Amino acid sequence: MKRHPAFAVVAGWGGLNALLLAVLVLYGENSMTYWLWGASVAMVELAALLVLVSSRTGPEQHVRYRVPDRGAGAALPAALACVLTGLAFVYGLWLLALAVPLLALAVALVVRGTTAREE
Repeated sequence: MKRHPAFAVVAGWGGLNALLLAVLVLYGENSMTYWLWGASVAMVELAALLVLVSSRTGPEQHVRYRVPDRGAGAALPAALACVLTGLAFVYGLWLLALAVPLLALAVALVVRGTTAREE
C-alpha cells in the first residue's frame, strides 16, 4: 500500500497553468486576462493543497486496481476513437488518422484482455 501522487498531479496542473500565464504575460495580453487566468491558477493550487491535506489525513490506498472485466481497459481508447471520428466530420477526415489507431488499440485490448492472467 502506498499513497497516490494526487497532490503532485494537481500541483503540476496548476504549475502548467502558471507557465501558460507567463506566456500570456510575454505576449502582452490585457490585464483582465491576467486576473482571470491567475484566479484559475490560484484555485487549482488551492485544490492541490486540499488534496494534500486530505491525502495526509485519509487512509492509505491501493496503487494497483484489478479491472473487473477483461476488456474494460478498451473503453477509453474506444470512446476517444468515437469522439475523433465524430469530429472528423466537422474538422476534416485527417482526424481519422488518429481515430483508426485508437480503435485498433481498443480492439487489441478487448482481444488480449487487460487484467492479470491467472497462473
